[in-house]
Amino acid sequence: MRGKGITLFWRRSLTPPHEGRGERRGSPRSRHMGGFTLVELAIVLFVITLLLGGMLTPLSQQIAERQNSDTRHALENARIALIGYALSHRDNAGKPYLPCPDRHGGGGSGDGEEDRLSDGRCASVVGGLPWHTLGVAETDAWGNRLGYAVSPDYADAGHGIVHNPVPAARINVCREKTCAQPLAAAAVVISHGRNGFGAHNAVGGINLAPVSADEQANTDASPRFIMHPPTAADRPGGEFDDLVTWLSPAWLLGRLCDPASNCAAP
Repeated sequence: MRGKGITLFWRRSLTPPHEGRGERRGSPRSRHMGGFTLVELAIVLFVITLLLGGMLTPLSQQIAERQNSDTRHALENARIALIGYALSHRDNAGKPYLPCPDRHGGGGSGDGEEDRLSDGRCASVVGGLPWHTLGVAETDAWGNRLGYAVSPDYADAGHGIVHNPVPAARINVCREKTCAQPLAAAAVVISHGRNGFGAHNAVGGINLAPVSADEQANTDASPRFIMHPPTAADRPGGEFDDLVTWLSPAWLLGRLCDPASNCAAP
């Protein structure tokens, strides 16, 4: 009897807890209690994917909006710096003048310094913003250098700006390519936007050429610039995301000529 009792106790101690309770090893219920099924796991992954997809789009939009905002801020800083340059640079008669562009190619170094000839005139009308001369940021939010164009009579160190007569503004800002009603500009500062087509980058290279006619007009070294709201690549006119700011003659003279005799002809 004693040996038989010991044997019975040993067998019971080795019996798994689920046996004898209506559940067998490997039953569907025991498998379910052990973790997620493949179907449940697939559903969870699908829901996570949907949530991530819904979050990524707003995040990309926020980044794009921030880059646009930062670039517009850089353009405004450049415009203020141009005024500061004119207020601190005078010809022999005490008349202010704007800086020259940083010339691209043709002997230009693209070093951020203005390129001015020995007679005081600019080496080119259209080029890069002389960021080093002005002490402003080198690039926009996308790592490309800002473009700059100036009307020759507003940047002649030998003959500063006078408002009587008002110097001829040879830079035009247009709302469309036909430029039916151009805006006269003493100077223009431009960013080639997020796509950066046609821009000079910070390492001295030139990005891919633009496809749309409006962006091509802003990279052909002509004194005519297109400015309008951005358009997508699938629109009739093609993609356009350039950002342009300009200095009108009246706006410029209003900030440089106080009192008005500072810019008056002798």
